[in-house]
Amino acid sequence: MTKQRIPGTWAHAAFTIGERIGAKRAAAAAQVGERTFYNWADPDLGTTPTLAQAFALDMAFADAGGEELPFLAVYQAASECRAIVLDPCHLALVDDLAETAREFGEAFEHTLAATRPNASRAHVLRAMTETAELQQATNTIARRLGAIFRRGAGPRQIAGGTL
Repeated sequence: MTKQRIPGTWAHAAFTIGERIGAKRAAAAAQVGERTFYNWADPDLGTTPTLAQAFALDMAFADAGGEELPFLAVYQAASECRAIVLDPCHLALVDDLAETAREFGEAFEHTLAATRPNASRAHVLRAMTETAELQQATNTIARRLGAIFRRGAGPRQIAGGTL
């Protein structure tokens, strides 16, 4: 009999991938033995793949026609709760905007340098790095705005004043 796996868990993600591509292909994608892969799918063991292995498994699943990335979905769901708790501060939004503006300037500067005829691979790599940092900063603003929206915009009454 198949063990029950709670959706949204690491074991369920591994099981979902195993069902679509098979344990042998999944183990090969993660560069582990089949027993290790089966252990990841066993909810009673609590073992999990590394980040690189989970990524490889998600990519193999997608390549086989999967409509989602099972491990990424678990990771996003787990981190979403933390983001909701940390993000709603309006004052922190100002700091996030300042950080994003700085990152935009750096991304713009290094991307311009990468467009020059004498630009090296190092220039392009630096532009890519700065662009990734800009994207991360922009995502931080989006998460914080989402949290503010969920909790309601405007100051909140707290003991001793407003927030």
